[in-house]
Parts: sequence; C-alpha cells; structure tokens
Amino acid sequence: MATVLIVEDEDSLRETLSRYLVHEGHDVIAAASGYEALEAGFDAEPDVLIADWMLKNHIHGLHVSEVFRALHPGLNTILITGFPSRDLLEESDRCGVSRLLEKPFDLKDLQDAVDVALTDASKREDLGPPIAAIAVASDGRLEFASSRAVELIDHHGLKKDAATVGELIHGDAVSLLARSEDEWVEARTRSAKEDVWLMRARRRPGQVGWLVVFCPREEEQRRSDPRVRILLDVRSGITKRTLQDQGPVVVVERDGVVRRLLVSQIERVGAICYPSDDLPSALRLLSAEPRARTVLVDFALAGADMASWVSQIRAVRPDASIVGTGGVGAEADLLSQGVAAVLRKPWRINDLMDAIERRC
Repeated sequence: MATVLIVEDEDSLRETLSRYLVHEGHDVIAAASGYEALEAGFDAEPDVLIADWMLKNHIHGLHVSEVFRALHPGLNTILITGFPSRDLLEESDRCGVSRLLEKPFDLKDLQDAVDVALTDASKREDLGPPIAAIAVASDGRLEFASSRAVELIDHHGLKKDAATVGELIHGDAVSLLARSEDEWVEARTRSAKEDVWLMRARRRPGQVGWLVVFCPREEEQRRSDPRVRILLDVRSGITKRTLQDQGPVVVVERDGVVRRLLVSQIERVGAICYPSDDLPSALRLLSAEPRARTVLVDFALAGADMASWVSQIRAVRPDASIVGTGGVGAEADLLSQGVAAVLRKPWRINDLMDAIERRC
C-alpha cells in the first residue's frame, strides 16, 4: 500500500510498529536513530514518516521530518511523543506534521494516522525550499536524485539520464567529492554556460559513496539552511566551536521568542534541545531523557522559588548542571541557590556555550 519509514529508538516499540504495519500491507523501513533513518530512507522515497520526537544522538523526530520533507515534498509525518506541550504542538504544525500521536496509543490509532497521512495533501508555505541532493557511489555512479536535484539538472540543460556525476560536472568528480567532505567547493557544470554549483558531501557509512548537496551560485545562502546542515551532519557555522558530548539540554523559559532562540542556537552548535515553559514539564522531560545533563532556567520565571526549583531538578537528575538565565544582576544570589552558572541576557553564542560546558 505505502512505504513507511519508522524511526524509533525503543527496540520493542519499533519492532511492534513495524510488524503491525507490515501485517497491514505496508512496506516498512525501520531505523533506531535520526541519522540511521536519513541513511535508510534517503533514496527510498517513503510515503509516510513515523518518528518519535525524542531520539538518540543530536537530532530529534521533527528534525528528521523537516529534512525528509525538503527531500521528498510529498511525504507526510506522524510524530510520536509522550510530551504534547504547547511548543511541540505549534512546532509540529509549522513543520507540516500530519498527525501527533500521544503515547500510549492503540495500534488502530496508528493505522488511522497512516491513512490520514496518505491522503493529506496540505502544504505549509514556510517549510522552506526543497533540497537538491544526490547519492553517489564510490566510483562516481549516480544512484539517486531528489526532486529538486532533478529540476536543477533539467533547468541547466544537463543530461537527465546521466549515469555518473562526471557527466554533470567538469574535472575529476571523485576527487572533488572527497574535497567537498570538509568544505563547500565550486563545481563547473557541463551545461552550455558552464554554470557554477556549490557542492558539499558527506561520506555514507561503510565508505560506499557520498550523499551530496548542491545549489547554484546564486542560491549560496542555502548553505546555511539548518536542514542541509542536519543532512550533512555539519554542526558548526555560527561559531567554530561545537558542543561535544554534552547530552540534550532542557530549556525552561517563559518567553516564547527567547525559548525558540535558545533552542535554535543550542542545536546549531551540536546539542539537541527540549523546550518547556514550566517546571513540571521540564521534570517530565528530564525523567524521560537520561542523557540530559544541562538545564537552563529563566530565573524570572522561577522567581523566589529558584532554590526549590533547583532542589526538584536535582531530585530527578542529581548530576544536572543548572544554568540560570536572566537580565538582572542576581548572579551572587543565584549561585548561592545551587546554580552552576549564570547566563545574562542579552547573551552571545560563546557565552551560551561557556555556560553549558561549565559543569558543577
């Protein structure tokens, strides 16, 4: 009936969902992490993505959905979560998620959600432009091209049935691909005008080839597209620093704009981030995500209860590093209440990284 890509890091749930959907007649591709899903589903062109919001590594279910919708605009997403917060509902809607399933759910609910996703033709204008990406074998053979890549190949008058990447660009294509693993490089196309493409690649597991993203020179701003950065596993850019092995960061912030800014900046430097606008939901996130070791708390939201908040957070996660954020000079008071660091507003990205990396 349909090709369904499942990304769920809980083995038993992933196997249960897979068996059920196979029994219902679907072709199923199953993955245990976001990057495993990107590899397994990149050239499979799935019809439906079923993704858990909280995943291992540094990308979550919505990240996976955004990347796949940029590669396969016709795909619809079912997001699974045990934490249907207001932020997540709003972000899911913005990202064009077809259905959000709250755990626990019945398998019949899953099938109903798949049926809806297969017939849901709604689009979101703010999802951003599609990504031009190709899969290239280690010998330069073309194995897959996204819909946007096919459009660009046609637009520049290149061979639609090109068998190798060397038929699209001049020079030693394999050497150029190897160099583009570390930086964006220029490639002259074999079009009549020899147009210039910007190209960057990532080795696929097992050294079997490359996953390549390209864009015309006039669209070079696409290089900073967060979805491109996720697909290529590029974690730096706004700063040369990246967060290493910090685990997910939980943000407790009352201002929605500041909350979204914190999330975007933290994720752009290599860590996954889970937002909350109150303490109870933050505590639930910490309970569900054992890797989370850093909590950013808006001290204007906590107010006089900051010491109590610190105690409640440590009751759930004794080794947590708690960072107080705010715009007033209360550093000494905060530090006396058990906060490991203070991040004053307005902050710079390096200030944010320093606060996160400072362990109590």
